Amino acid sequence: MKNLRCYPLLSGILLNLISASALAESYNLQLTGTILSRSCEVDSSSQKQTVKIGEFSIYDFSSTGSVSRSKPFNIILKDCGSAATGAVLSFTGINDAADPALLALSDTGGTGAMASGIAVQILNDTQQPLDLNSASPPTYALLPGDNTLSFYLRYKSTKDVVTAGNATAVMYFDLQYQ
Repeated sequence: MKNLRCYPLLSGILLNLISASALAESYNLQLTGTILSRSCEVDSSSQKQTVKIGEFSIYDFSSTGSVSRSKPFNIILKDCGSAATGAVLSFTGINDAADPALLALSDTGGTGAMASGIAVQILNDTQQPLDLNSASPPTYALLPGDNTLSFYLRYKSTKDVVTAGNATAVMYFDLQYQ
């Protein structure tokens, strides 16, 4: 008789183990992910800048393609992690109607009296032109720590005749880390 009592108990334990095993397989969840080194922070001085290109006479622009002196500006990236080895930086804004590679003037102060026949040209650190709203913007190498990306702005005439007036514009920059 003792043997008969053990078998139902043993078979009940085996049935519970089989059920628990089947239940565990039914609710199996696998998680994957990656923890990356931090990218970079855009320094607060770079987030919203006003670059004063300068005051120029209409006579400084004698024909289409004439340019003013350039004015430097920087984008400072702080605390870049070791995983951020490069940044694709693109400049965006409203394209000039006569030359889409240039930034169009805009009445940022609402005062009217805008200059005409002129736009803003963006230059890299070696003063080579960069296209506004480029489909394939350049990549800039980054080192761990702080990085300063240097650029220049200048006026460029888009017509043979430039008229005097307000010559302001708004430009944005976007970063994608590599």
